[in-house]
Amino acid sequence: MAKQPGAESGRRLLAILFCFSERSPVRSVSELAEQTGLPSSSVYRYVSLLRDEGVLDAAGAASYRLTDRVLGLARACQAGQVPLIEVSRSHIEQLAQEVDETVLIVRRGGNFVYCVDRVESSHPVRLQFSVGQAMPLHLGSAARVLLAHLPRAERDRYLAGLPAEERRRQAATLSDQALDAIVRDGWTESFEEVDEGIWGTAAVIVSDGKPVAAVGTAGPMYRLVEERRRQIVDLIRDRADKISADLTGRY
Repeated sequence: MAKQPGAESGRRLLAILFCFSERSPVRSVSELAEQTGLPSSSVYRYVSLLRDEGVLDAAGAASYRLTDRVLGLARACQAGQVPLIEVSRSHIEQLAQEVDETVLIVRRGGNFVYCVDRVESSHPVRLQFSVGQAMPLHLGSAARVLLAHLPRAERDRYLAGLPAEERRRQAATLSDQALDAIVRDGWTESFEEVDEGIWGTAAVIVSDGKPVAAVGTAGPMYRLVEERRRQIVDLIRDRADKISADLTGRY
């Protein structure tokens, strides 16, 4: 995807912020430099700016954590998703019981998809996709459902911006024919696109005819034989239709 000129500093600042997560709430300068690929001197400069603005605070020797100031952003994000989460929650709870695999609701944000709600499987081997986690728009069934439903020009721009090797590797799933089929059918499935040995499926959620999210599930292929996968696809598609019907007029 084409990058706007003059925005590199902003992208670097955001890259540092996105290094913090529920699993990594405290990060050292060396960790931030390694994850972002920035020189330590640059990381120190951006960290100082974020500290001046009250977004980061010290958490030990050369280590930092997010402050409560970011909670306002989290609340704003949640407020914007309230209709989707409120409407879909009971549906995905029931769906998780039916499929006995982790069920997710994902939304698109720019060139990524984000998990906004999830219900866990009872199995010890579960889908590792936490709330708030970002995933590329072209990998996995839930992401690809939303990619397929982008306006054609926007979809083409995203695909053109992928590395050539990535486009070749995913040619079968990212072709116009494959993506148009997702739009026609409203769902898709994936085989080991994100994690080895994992199968997934997802269906689009619409409100007033507009694609707004996807509901999906995934699990190890060793316990999801073909017949069971077909059953899960039917359940996912049916539940996506029900969420869409309940969401229409509220989004």
